[in-house]
Amino acid sequence: MNRRAQKFQTGNPAASLIGIITLLFIFYILFLPPAERQVLLEGENATSVTVAELTLLDAAPGRLTFSDKNVFDHRIPNVYLVETRNAVVLAKENPFVVNKGWFGEQKKSMVFPVVDLENTENVILGFQAPERAGALQIFLNGQLIYENKVSVQNPSPVSLPKTLLKDTNILEFAVTGGFFSKKKYSLSDVKVVGDITDVQRQMATNTFTISNTEHDNLDTAYLDFYPICDQKSVGVLDIELNGKIIYSAAPACEGPNRQDLYGEDLRIGKNTLLFRISKGSYRVEQVKARTVLKPVKAYIDFFNVKSSIYNDVLDKDRIVLLTLEFVDDQVSKRAELNVNGRMSVIDQRDNKYERDISSLIREGNNYIEVKPLTELDVVKLQVRAE
Repeated sequence: MNRRAQKFQTGNPAASLIGIITLLFIFYILFLPPAERQVLLEGENATSVTVAELTLLDAAPGRLTFSDKNVFDHRIPNVYLVETRNAVVLAKENPFVVNKGWFGEQKKSMVFPVVDLENTENVILGFQAPERAGALQIFLNGQLIYENKVSVQNPSPVSLPKTLLKDTNILEFAVTGGFFSKKKYSLSDVKVVGDITDVQRQMATNTFTISNTEHDNLDTAYLDFYPICDQKSVGVLDIELNGKIIYSAAPACEGPNRQDLYGEDLRIGKNTLLFRISKGSYRVEQVKARTVLKPVKAYIDFFNVKSSIYNDVLDKDRIVLLTLEFVDDQVSKRAELNVNGRMSVIDQRDNKYERDISSLIREGNNYIEVKPLTELDVVKLQVRAE
């Protein structure tokens, strides 16, 4: 074999290897994504799309509330309020004697409490005076409230001024008179009596419950009530909501009354209504707390589609995928989906929803709206070109 033939034979394997590498490179280019193939073939003149630009929208909407009605009536039981005062003996004292002579005098002190001073009225001191000579003096907490010659055994009660009364009080008995006259009193059946108002019957408490949806979407609210009472004798009616006075007036008896309620005064969950009167009597009927909600609020967001991505979608080199991820609570998830005015419905229990929206997008500005048909917790909303 000559030298030329040997050279040809040794070069043939190298040429085969180059051919194989060339074929592999061609297949590699063919299977590249269109955008990357364009960059490889056209170099710096190609319009490139970064990975970040492929994510058109990435949001976390959170909770979307829903209510199948917009008016809620919370009915509250009737209440009966009446001013009740009872005469109560606050203190008693055994019979005693007070006197005054040339060489000294004998006084008597009596201590008594007033447990509920605010609701105690008309406090009086009553006593019998079988023996009486001179002028009887009575002091309340150091202040002279009575000085008189008692002419009968059963005198009229002595009024104890409320301005002088305290939680603990001291009554002091003494006698005075002329220098040569007899000065002596024997007192029995001594007692202090007062009228105590039973405030428990002047107030009533009821509760009602507000849901999260009501509270978060509240438009207006009010309290309706119908008091049955005597307009000439009733006092002020106070209504408290969660410890705050929302109404304080003499209402229109035998007719409907309404008081506006405000969102800041209402609580999610239990709300407490307190009715209280100062005097008279009321029967409050047809009590109702009504809440009126705003229309269900949809979630709306916007995204932009660049011309390079839009052209890839038109050429069917890319698709645009919408993904919604919900909290995995295994309950029904229903919503109206609106992409650029094209409506569809989500109705599933799965925690993930995906849809190809390539045919719905347009170059430039786009919008997507999710209107809940059940309460939804949306963890993620993403629009991505792939």
